[in-house]
Amino acid sequence: MNDVVITGLGVVSPIGDTIERYWSGLLAGAGRPRRYPWIDEKSVPNPVTYWIDEPKRPVVSDAGLGLGRASQFAVRAASMALADARVDDASRSSVGVAIGTGMGHADLLEDERDGTGAPSPLDRFTFEVASTMASHLRLNGPNMSVSTACAAGGYSISLGVETIRDGRADVMVAGGAEGFSRIALGCFHRLGALDPVVCRPFDVDRAGTVFGEGAAMLVLESAEHARRRSARVYGSISGCGWSCDAHHATAPEPGGQQTAAALRRALAQAELEPDDIDCAIPHGTGTDLNDVAESSMLAQVFGERVKQLRIFALKSVIGHTGGAAGAFSCLTAALILDRGIVPPTANLTTADPRCQLQLHTGVPIAGDLRHALVNAYAFGGNNISLVLDKAHVR
Repeated sequence: MNDVVITGLGVVSPIGDTIERYWSGLLAGAGRPRRYPWIDEKSVPNPVTYWIDEPKRPVVSDAGLGLGRASQFAVRAASMALADARVDDASRSSVGVAIGTGMGHADLLEDERDGTGAPSPLDRFTFEVASTMASHLRLNGPNMSVSTACAAGGYSISLGVETIRDGRADVMVAGGAEGFSRIALGCFHRLGALDPVVCRPFDVDRAGTVFGEGAAMLVLESAEHARRRSARVYGSISGCGWSCDAHHATAPEPGGQQTAAALRRALAQAELEPDDIDCAIPHGTGTDLNDVAESSMLAQVFGERVKQLRIFALKSVIGHTGGAAGAFSCLTAALILDRGIVPPTANLTTADPRCQLQLHTGVPIAGDLRHALVNAYAFGGNNISLVLDKAHVR
């Protein structure tokens, strides 16, 4: 199998728009939701989100198209990741793109409804985030857009891995991008799935999720290509497993049969056993059904060892970034393995006794971490698990 390594990281997030600021924010549990300024509280009385504090402003691409927030974030994060990986302009003609987004340029469509903007016809399709990013950064390799709701970022990274393994590209920029959407907030409000206070996965008093926004991008590269150019390696992605609940449009399958299947497929592809996993970033949305179903599934797969897993509930710090969530989790897992530190879960006061996970709070925990698990789930029953390895462990 053609090994795939991570050689560059880039992030735009509510807690920082560089890797070091992002990492410091995770260690400090710094994320705090605030009222989103461009929303009518008469329609949605819970308008708190983890939003990026910058004005809404029109941005025009080289092709003359308006860029929604998702594309703005994607271009910035991808530029950082390419610079981090030291991929120069001359090498970009063969670099591919795989981007996950749930809502695409929904903000531009909302501006049209408000009478404050006039989006192009392309802005109505989620694929424009990937194509716009490729155009802006002159990336001429394979270009893929994934919109499997809140699992999209994980799927895009998996597709990036498979593209390299198949020999269709040596280097891929893969990840997810999401700009805040009033449409998504309104839908979750109607579902009764918004916490009006803070995102608190696995806490007994959680009342739903809280949205975030931003972009997380990884430069993926064949191990051989990385060796030839003496690239710095954060880690590798050794296993990806997919499944679909085929159960309900929004609710997870309570028994966790298919989420467990995705996890086991990822372990099998990585040629690992559950006992080999040292830490995990669960999907952990803060919604009642998802947290209980996921923790029960993890207990089923890992048995008693689930209590030894070092678990970090990422959304407790940056909120639920929708189609970018799985990419944020993969980027964070790469940092955890590279630095040997697991950040503390924020906003956890009393753990729900139905959620059989050992989550630490307060301070980071250091350790010898070799393999990490990432889960990402979505409406439509879309499930994905990924296994990441510390650099040079195989």
